[in-house]
Amino acid sequence: MQPPPESPAPDGAAPQKKPLGWKLVRNLRRAFRAPIAGHRVVEDALRGRAGVEIGGPTKLFRRDLPVYRVVAELDGVNFASRTVWEGELAEGRTYRWGRRGVGHQYIADATDLARIAGARYDFVLSSNNLEHIANPIKALHEWVRVLKPGGHLLLVLPRRESNFDHRRDVTPFEHLLDDHRRGTTEADLTHLDEIVARHDYAMTPDTPTPVVLRHVGLEPVWATSTATDHLSLARKPASAAPGSDRVARPAKAVDAPGLR
Repeated sequence: MQPPPESPAPDGAAPQKKPLGWKLVRNLRRAFRAPIAGHRVVEDALRGRAGVEIGGPTKLFRRDLPVYRVVAELDGVNFASRTVWEGELAEGRTYRWGRRGVGHQYIADATDLARIAGARYDFVLSSNNLEHIANPIKALHEWVRVLKPGGHLLLVLPRRESNFDHRRDVTPFEHLLDDHRRGTTEADLTHLDEIVARHDYAMTPDTPTPVVLRHVGLEPVWATSTATDHLSLARKPASAAPGSDRVARPAKAVDAPGLR
C-alpha cells in the first residue's frame, strides 16, 4: 500500500500526512456542493450555442459552473500534441468534453488561432489558462476575433491569495500593454528568476478587471469569485464587425454583478 500523501506545510515545518480516506471525503464534498452562485446567468448566455475552449477540457465546467450540459457544440485548442494534463493529443475530431461531447481538437498556440475563421464561434471558454501566457493581451485579441458579434468570453483565473504565486507582486496593466507592444513570446524568460525565488512550493494574479476586458473591446456582463478562482463573463458587442478583434469601447462602465 502506498503511504498517504503529504499536506503542504508552512515554510520550515515538516510536511504533514493527510488522514486516511481524505480523497473519498474530498470527492464526496465535490459531488454534493452546489454550483457557483450566479451560474444560471452564464448557462443562459451559452445555452444551445457553439464555442471553443482554450486549454480544456475543464472539470470546473462539469459541475461547479456546469456549462458543458447546456452548450450545443464545443471545439478545443491545446498548445501541443502532448501535454502533462492530457497526454497524447491528435488534431481532428478528438476533443472530448462533458459526458458525451466530441468536437474538433486544434493544436495551436492560444495567441495564434489563424486556422480558425473570424466570427466563427458564439462563445470562448478559458479556465486557468490566460495567466500562463506570456502575451495575454495578444491572446485576448485573438479570442475576440473568433467570436461572433454578440458572442461571449467566459474567463476563469486563479485568485492570487490561494495560488502558488501569491508572494509575487500583481502584474500592472501597463506591463501587459508593454508586452503586447513589444510582441513578447513564450521564449521570454525575463521573470524566471523571480518565479523560482518567490514560488510557494508548498502550494504547488488577480482577476482581469473590467479595464482589461474593455481594453480588448468586450463588455463585462457578470463576475464572481470562489475560494480559488475569479470568474468573468464578457460579451462582444453586437455592433462589432464580424471577425474583428477591435470594437468600439463602451462609453461608460457596465453595471454588472460582482464587477469592480
